[in-house]
Amino acid sequence: MAIGPPTGMRDWLPQDALLRQRLMETISTVYRLYGYLPIDTPAMEDLAVLLGKGGGENERLLFKILKRGEKLADAQEAGGDLADQGLRFDLTVPLARFVATHQGKLPSVFRRYHIAPVWRADRPQKGRFREFYQCDIDVVGGASPNYEVEIITATERALKALTLGGYRFRLSDKNLLPLLFQGMGVLAKDLGPLTILLDKLDKIDHAQVLSELQQSGHAGSRAADSVRHFVSLAHGLTASGRSALFQDALKTIAPALRKTIDALLGNLHQIEAAVKGINPASSLVLDPILVRGMDYYTGPIYEAVVEGSPSSILGGGRYDGLIGRFAGKDIPAVGCSIGFERILSILQERTEGQGTATGLRVLLVNGGQSGVLLQQDAEYLRSAGLCVETSLDQDDLGKQFKYAETAGMVWAIRRFDLASSTVTVRYLPERRDLTMPLAELLSRLNGTTTP
Repeated sequence: MAIGPPTGMRDWLPQDALLRQRLMETISTVYRLYGYLPIDTPAMEDLAVLLGKGGGENERLLFKILKRGEKLADAQEAGGDLADQGLRFDLTVPLARFVATHQGKLPSVFRRYHIAPVWRADRPQKGRFREFYQCDIDVVGGASPNYEVEIITATERALKALTLGGYRFRLSDKNLLPLLFQGMGVLAKDLGPLTILLDKLDKIDHAQVLSELQQSGHAGSRAADSVRHFVSLAHGLTASGRSALFQDALKTIAPALRKTIDALLGNLHQIEAAVKGINPASSLVLDPILVRGMDYYTGPIYEAVVEGSPSSILGGGRYDGLIGRFAGKDIPAVGCSIGFERILSILQERTEGQGTATGLRVLLVNGGQSGVLLQQDAEYLRSAGLCVETSLDQDDLGKQFKYAETAGMVWAIRRFDLASSTVTVRYLPERRDLTMPLAELLSRLNGTTTP
């Protein structure tokens, strides 16, 4: 019998769960600064909600849930659909249903964030799981590009708070590439598959992209040759290089179409200028070849990639048409989704081999005093701001210190003197005992003084 978690899912050890919790708290704190409030929705939704709502490839990776009891038996007998619900594959489609359900209770411009797990029956790989957490922020009811500016600015603040290092925040519009390919002579039915193929340009080998382009049937025509040439030139270029390539390609298409594209580019330049006017250190760059996989996007789109990592850590855009499908009226919306697993993978790789210290957590060792006195001391230390685990069983001190090290602690308190508010502690990495005021131990744990 297999005893591990299901394929593509994983257990969370305490250190990883603590890191994930800190990421959630950091991101939540930043978004609340901008007026975003938390919501939650069920893990499952009716299939009528999840299917046909612009989820693109993710809809094909949907985990469906069988009907129950008599409904399942009736469906089996009638040869009908056996499933009536599914696990959510993102947090945006549930938001659309949420807004439609609670229209009368929400403000005209509704800012929310949502941190929760989602599920996709995808092929598991490094940094990609079938169950994973997302953090979404969205503005529902905001039609102005100022809302794109706010979301990008807030998200860059969150990335800075996460100390991920250098990253590229790419900005484009969902309609740019389809319009360009249309100008090259690509048929309307082929625009979607081609743009999805371009989305793989930074994710798989260049030769594989060209091979898929050939196998997809886009070969042998003048339009196909133009697209293939464009893809070949785009490979390996920076965002500025792609912008220049895009501008060169515009010179070959009809003026009327070019005018439409120029208007979209003008809107993106305004967003970029506004973001950098607010945050001069912004890493936002215009990349007209950026593609996002969700069908529900209707305008500006964006994603961020950490330097040295091939996969994006977040993505988002404007999706003005999605919520109206549920609400029965047009409601503009724009949002961003942060992928926790990829950020966690990056941070875990950076801290590998550096120990597993857990902030303020310390062990109060049992030196033979009564359980009541020991726990009284622990309660006092907790009130002072320490996260204290108490060794409730009398045991050899060496074994207690070993336990603390195994549990990822750096400090163990051997004795606490309430009258002088001093502690005798063992600094575990060096097997060194020190006596100091409690306030000094707190400052060392907080990193304001060195061991």
